[in-house]
Order: sequence, then C-alpha cells, then structure tokens
Amino acid sequence: MIKRRGAAVLCIGNDPVNLNLRYSLLKEHGWTVLSSGSGHEGVIRFGQEAVDAVVVDLNGSGDESALITGELKRLRPEVPVIVLVTAGTNLADGATQQANVVIQKAQEASTLVDALRALLPAQ
Repeated sequence: MIKRRGAAVLCIGNDPVNLNLRYSLLKEHGWTVLSSGSGHEGVIRFGQEAVDAVVVDLNGSGDESALITGELKRLRPEVPVIVLVTAGTNLADGATQQANVVIQKAQEASTLVDALRALLPAQ
C-alpha cells in the first residue's frame, strides 16, 4: 500500500486521454489529483483550490503554456509548475521560461513522479 502524501497536484491539459493517464499515475503514487481540460479553466481552478503543484500539458507551440504558466506564477509564485513538451516541437520564445521543471512527454512516465517528489516537501 502506498502512503498518501496529502499534496494536491492540478493537471491542466487539453487531451482527455493523457489527462486520465496522468491522473491515474499520480493518484497511484498518493497525490490528490485535480484536473482541468483547458488552460482558462485551470487558472480558475488554481485560484479556487488549495494546490501544491501544477502540471501543464497543452499542445502546440507553447504560447498557451507560457500564458498559463505566467498567470499561475503571478497568482502564487511559490507553487511549482511543471511544463510538459513534445520533443522536436519548435516552441515559442519564453514558452517554458517560468516553469520550475520542463519534461519531455516521451519521458513523462519515468520522470514526472520524481520531479514532483523533488519539488514538494514530504507530507
């Protein structure tokens, strides 16, 4: 049995399949997981919920990810944000600049849990 950490992770993404897989992975490792299907909805949820970390996975050039990450950091700069990117994508300037950690989606399964453990103090 996995010990519950008690930390809440908000996952923001526009792909429901990846969001569900990420939800299952993080829940399995003991985190409370909240999810949002769009960046706008994610920012609103972030403002309303007690969140200890955020994982942002929005497809495209990174423009939306940059805007969302910037708004999250403006609201609560102390909350770590992880941005997931697709390898080989030409990202817009500054797309990942405000992220605490950037992870390539191909390596997400092996590195996301470790990154969250490093960013969040033991609960």
